[in-house]
Amino acid sequence: MSEFFNAAISKFIENNRGFAVASAETRNDQEVAVLTNGNTNAKIVYSPDIKRFLLFKGDANCADNDYTELQSYLFEPTGDAAADVREANSVANEFSETFSGPTPMNIIPEASRKLSKKERESDESSAVYFVNRIPSVLPECREPLLMHKEYFDMLLPNKFCEEVVVSAVTRLLSDKSRKPQAEQFFAFLNKMYDSGDMDVKSIITMTILNSITGEERMEYVDSLLSDNLKKAWKSARKFIGKEVKPEKESKYKQMSDRYRSQLMQNMQNK
Repeated sequence: MSEFFNAAISKFIENNRGFAVASAETRNDQEVAVLTNGNTNAKIVYSPDIKRFLLFKGDANCADNDYTELQSYLFEPTGDAAADVREANSVANEFSETFSGPTPMNIIPEASRKLSKKERESDESSAVYFVNRIPSVLPECREPLLMHKEYFDMLLPNKFCEEVVVSAVTRLLSDKSRKPQAEQFFAFLNKMYDSGDMDVKSIITMTILNSITGEERMEYVDSLLSDNLKKAWKSARKFIGKEVKPEKESKYKQMSDRYRSQLMQNMQNK
């Protein structure tokens, strides 16, 4: 078993008293561990082909195909053992929070049921999911993301993007030798904008894209954006330079709500 996988298992057991390892093995390159407290099983899998940790839940002694998948977490080893172990601990912490919550009710169609808070955090349209994937295209954000989670004991998506991602994008656009990486990053934004919820759309346009300055840079970035994201950024640019004082938080909220309402209206008119 890899060091980071063992770290994730140890942290999960630390967070969930009464659980112990029932089995651990490698199956077709996947690392698999089953943990149990005698009544409930947790199965944690690391699959290198999709670069994900997976969390499953089932009754004690249940068959392998009777587990319910609760959550997945993108994880790509960096080769830095200490950093990988820290991120594996973050995986275990998130899995522990999800595992202790209610099990999803699969009898209700996925598209029609209302998602719980924990489900929204692991849903592929959420801001948390979006930010957790940024290091896959901007590796310099990986270590700051781990530090952010450790400091706040949670992920604050917009705050992280304001404090870390914005400056990383500025450096990316300043280095012409990183053009392939820039193209990959903005292709990632196009994809996440189309699949993301309104929080994701707002972070991408209002926080990340609106931080880009200079006519040449803006034209270059615009050339890399999808038609949908181009239109959204054009609308978001109306708010560049608007002075929003910290004590006037309600004004910012009104501005953000108005922008989101406009985005929703545009989507409905398509």
